[in-house]
Amino acid sequence: LAPLNCAAWLGAQMKNLSCVIALILARAISSLSPPHFDNRRRALFGSTAAAVTSWLPRFPVLAEDDVTPFAFERRNRNKNKDALIREDYYFMMGKVPPRQLNPDQLPADDPTWNTWGTCTTSEATGNSCTYVSLKQKIPAYSKYAFSIDQGAIEFGQLRKVLVDAGKDGSDAAWAKAAALLNAGTDKQSMPAPVVDCLLKLVLFAAAMLTSPNYSGLSRELLVTRFYANELAFAVSEIRNAIEQKDEIRALAAWDFGRDSLNSYLNIVNRAITPKVGEKIALVM
Repeated sequence: LAPLNCAAWLGAQMKNLSCVIALILARAISSLSPPHFDNRRRALFGSTAAAVTSWLPRFPVLAEDDVTPFAFERRNRNKNKDALIREDYYFMMGKVPPRQLNPDQLPADDPTWNTWGTCTTSEATGNSCTYVSLKQKIPAYSKYAFSIDQGAIEFGQLRKVLVDAGKDGSDAAWAKAAALLNAGTDKQSMPAPVVDCLLKLVLFAAAMLTSPNYSGLSRELLVTRFYANELAFAVSEIRNAIEQKDEIRALAAWDFGRDSLNSYLNIVNRAITPKVGEKIALVM
C-alpha cells in the first residue's frame, strides 16, 4: 500500500503545481495584452461614469470675484418648464438678460414693418407698430397697478422680517416671514400680496407693452416676462429657506428678487405716462 499512497500524494502535488503555473501564465498574458484593450476598458468605465453623473444636480461654478455664494441668475432653467410663463426672452432668444437691467441697455422696439405693411412714425405717437393707446393702458393700470404696488411694498418689508427671524430664531418669527409669502392654497386664506402680484406682473406688461398694430411679441414684453419669472423663482427660494430657517439663503434670494422686480419695473414704468397714473416705486 505504501507505493500507492506515495503515487497519490505525488499526483495531488502535481495538480497543485499545474494550478500555480496556470495562474502565472494568465497574469503574464494579461500583461502582454495590446494597449488598446486598456484604452477600451477606460473608455467603457469613463462613459459609464459620465452617464451616472449626467443626471446629478449641476451647481453653478462661481467665479473667484463673485460676492454671493448663490448665483441664482446662473442656474439651470430647464427650458422654463417650471417658470411662471414659459415664453420669455430666455426661452425665445436663448439669452439671459443681466441680473440688474439698466433701462438704457434695452432700446425700445422700433420695427419698420408689420403684417399689414410699413410702420409709420410721428412725433405724437412714435412708431405706429408699437403704439399703445391710453384706452388700452388706463384700464390695465386701474386693474393691476395697485396689486403690483402692494406686492412691491410687502416684498420690501420682507427683508427686515427675515433679518429679525434670523436673530430671534423662534418658530413664531419664521412664521411671520412665511405669512408674507402665503400662497393662499387654503380655501379660507387669500394669497399674500407678494404672491398675488406675480401673475399680474405678466398680465400688466402684456397690456402696457402690446400694440394691436404689431402681431409679434415685442422685445420689451419678453424681457418683462423674464424678470417676472426670476421674481417667482426668488419667492420660491425664499419660501424654501424659511422652511429650513436659513437666513443667509433667504436674504440672498431676497436680493435676487429685488433686482428682478426692479428690472421689471424699470421697463414697465417707461410706459406709464402722467395721463395713465403714477409710476410704481422700486424696492429699496
